[in-house]
Amino acid sequence: MATPAPEPSPEEPFVAAEPRWQRALTAVVAATIVVYALIGIGSPLLGLKVFAATDMIANKAPYASSLSDVEPTNTYLNDTVDSVVPNTTLFGELLRSGDVGLWNPYQAGGAAFGSTPNNAVYNPLTLPYLILPGQLAPGYVKLLEIIVAAGATFLFLRRFSLGRAAAGLGGLIYVGSAFMIAWTNWPQTRVAAFIPAVFWCVERLIVSRRARDGALLCLAVAAMLLGGFPAVTGYTILFAGVYLVVRVFSLPLRQGVGVVVGAGAALAGAVALAAVQLLPFVSAMSGVYIAGRGQTPSDHLSPVTALTAIAPWAFGTTDPYRGPYWYLSPNLVESTMYLGAVAVLLVLVAVAWPRAAMTRLPRGGWSFFVVAAALGLGVVYAGGPPLALLQKLPVLFSDNYVGRLRSVLCFLLAVLAAVGFDLLVRRVVEADVLRRVPGWVFVVWPVLVFSGAGVVGAGLLWRGRRAAEIAHAGSRASERVSWFDTQVLWAGLFVALGVLAVFVLWRSSRFFMGAAAMLIPLLVVVQALSFAAPYWPKSDKDTFYPTTDVHRFLASHLGDDRYAAGGAMFVGSDSYYRLRALNGHQFVGKRFGEALDGMPGWGLGDPPTYVNFRSDLKMAQQPLFDRLGIKYFVTAPWDNVFGTVTPAPASSGTVAISGDQPLRLALPGTGPVRGVTLTVTTAFRPVRDANVTVSLRDAAGKEVARGSRQVFAVGGNQQGVGVGAAFTVPISAENVPAGTVLTAVVSQDSQTPMIVRNSAAVVRPADDGLRLAYAGDAVVYQRLTALPRIRWANSVVVEPSSARRIALVNSRSLGADQVVLDAAGPAAESGSKASITVLNDGVDAISARVSATGAGYLVVADALQTDWGVTVDGKPASLVPADHGVVAVAVPAGVHTVALAYRTPYHRGGTYLSAAAVVGVVGVFVGGWWRDRRRRGEVVDAA
Repeated sequence: MATPAPEPSPEEPFVAAEPRWQRALTAVVAATIVVYALIGIGSPLLGLKVFAATDMIANKAPYASSLSDVEPTNTYLNDTVDSVVPNTTLFGELLRSGDVGLWNPYQAGGAAFGSTPNNAVYNPLTLPYLILPGQLAPGYVKLLEIIVAAGATFLFLRRFSLGRAAAGLGGLIYVGSAFMIAWTNWPQTRVAAFIPAVFWCVERLIVSRRARDGALLCLAVAAMLLGGFPAVTGYTILFAGVYLVVRVFSLPLRQGVGVVVGAGAALAGAVALAAVQLLPFVSAMSGVYIAGRGQTPSDHLSPVTALTAIAPWAFGTTDPYRGPYWYLSPNLVESTMYLGAVAVLLVLVAVAWPRAAMTRLPRGGWSFFVVAAALGLGVVYAGGPPLALLQKLPVLFSDNYVGRLRSVLCFLLAVLAAVGFDLLVRRVVEADVLRRVPGWVFVVWPVLVFSGAGVVGAGLLWRGRRAAEIAHAGSRASERVSWFDTQVLWAGLFVALGVLAVFVLWRSSRFFMGAAAMLIPLLVVVQALSFAAPYWPKSDKDTFYPTTDVHRFLASHLGDDRYAAGGAMFVGSDSYYRLRALNGHQFVGKRFGEALDGMPGWGLGDPPTYVNFRSDLKMAQQPLFDRLGIKYFVTAPWDNVFGTVTPAPASSGTVAISGDQPLRLALPGTGPVRGVTLTVTTAFRPVRDANVTVSLRDAAGKEVARGSRQVFAVGGNQQGVGVGAAFTVPISAENVPAGTVLTAVVSQDSQTPMIVRNSAAVVRPADDGLRLAYAGDAVVYQRLTALPRIRWANSVVVEPSSARRIALVNSRSLGADQVVLDAAGPAAESGSKASITVLNDGVDAISARVSATGAGYLVVADALQTDWGVTVDGKPASLVPADHGVVAVAVPAGVHTVALAYRTPYHRGGTYLSAAAVVGVVGVFVGGWWRDRRRRGEVVDAA
């Protein structure tokens, strides 16, 4: 029999006294949150593993040779490893060395870095990166996310008539939901962790109507703004704003207006607090290459993916070695709606008994959460006219995929699940509810809710199984269907146990209620861990961006220039190594990106933030590479070696190469060599990694060069070397004098014999503008036609047409001493020469001493057209666009010091705004503390 509850006070909501078993339940819920964090993150907290998917680098040269036994466990986290982790680690290292990295010069021509929120370096949850080594920081960032998100959810729900156990369970469900799991290690979860805090602050402001509550809201929103993912912040402000309006209707007009004004002031204060980064962000984004972000009403999630709410792995995994790989579009990160089977059941409980549920939330609260969740789910899964209408609004829905709305939806549903749990556990209902609602309503409406959910679930199951059958044109359909059935059965087990617990809680005695209630958080945490534990990365420490022979070669030979890679290196990791690369994963300067997109036979992808190249000869010879200072081009050892092939002499014989039986071959032709090619006649599948080594000997038997290539042991996706395959070992032997007759001594260190033809082909240098400079764990070609990244130009080509400029810099018609300008500037003296000494080539400043015989231009082949300035001998000068995507500065004859520097846009205004906001927030808290102290003194005096 339910116990009537007194009317809760609007200032201090009534919470019934908890029996002993409910206090024990609270402890169990708290323990499950701790268990979720410690088991989910695990050994990375102790520094034994790395909480980042750095195992993904193992498939790339030059890492593959030393990490061949590493198998990636989640290949959907590439963004985190090629952008988030190396960039944030770089910022932390720079900061600890006393340098605030405002600009990142190491990827794709350079981009704004610490000056904008794109990398979330000033989000409070990024703190571990600022004080800990990069390989330790990601795990502690996740721990902070769980603490903040679960804690704020608990605080929000405790503002109402929910017990501690229910409030804690709401926090557990939220931190164990789709968005908070799938987007781990992106800045997105550092933003989403503050969603509950924003709602908590809004509710405090509505009830207490104090300035300090507005200040708290200001801080929560500012933390989100500094997190670098505006879509989540925008969705949160939208839904929290609607929540505020709904709640304000229950207040007298004057108080309601005051709350709205206070919320507006808090929002303005948050923008002011973050202005030091938001203003540079606006400027930086105005100068980046953006394409493909427009959204249409058809850009929504497939309804069938809603099944992941209870069966997260139903449509495949993110581990290519465990079960079928995720096969629906879009990918799992964008598609999953995981909430948990028991959590979904609890949501249905909260919806099925609305009158009782309304007593747990403030006036209008239940209606808001139910309607907002329903509308959100409709927009996310159905699209159509409602989404089309929303996409007419600027930025939020028009430029952002609606699937990211799941960040807020997961929180809304977690709140409803907490309400449902509280209804079951505490069964406290206001007396007037029992009097006003006819008894049949308590039966009919729940039946409609649960039967409706059953019908929808059955439809999704049918469509899901059908999707498994027809994916990939039906290839391997039985495997996918079997996997789907298994995952659904596991979800069904959780549903069945949840139903049993709900039934016991609803109908049984107090003794059994305690056991059933404690079962629910255990079911929630176990299923959440079944998703999070295999999804979250725990990589070996050896995979955390190890420095290889190739990195050491580039570090010692690049100088002030940059390199590009095709099929080798790991995109974006150069921020960690501090090597300038044209490859990268970040926003690209607008005109720099246009120039890249204009390269023949290549184009930026969608979105155009990922810059990578093919490993073919035409790519290595791109004319634009010359003008961007691409000194080296790097490929993998298994890629084709560039050059002219001297065929192997005719031979029908074969020979076995083993550890104690090397092969000695006379090479056809004479002179320099880039590679030796063997033809494998019997599949070579070693049981452990094998190194095939070629030693080149001259006529006197002296070794003149040596090269080695690894054959990976059979396993996973490695199949050794197949029958008839041409196996080329790259060798850096271009310094061998012309006419030299060479003999190759081939050996390999595997116990498995390698059977090849007893003759070899040779790859020799060609007139291709390349020189094979290094052959090791990757192959490095020097580009002999490359211009210096910082160079002198004594001839100007003026071309006002953007299209013709792009074509011009991607042609071979420009000379080494020419520069293309948009408009005529100071004249350059034809034939003038200059000696350039680079004085500083840092992250956000470049300076050089120029000694010129005549006037000309100093060209810096970086994407510095936005927010950079220049001085010549300390006096301001004009930094003009050059070669369409880079910059140049006119320099007169004589000896001059040219200094370029990143100038944080609106730095002074942003700093003043943020400083004023800090003073204002501190003043609000100090003023509130002083008033409280004075009031307490007055009370004491009166007593």
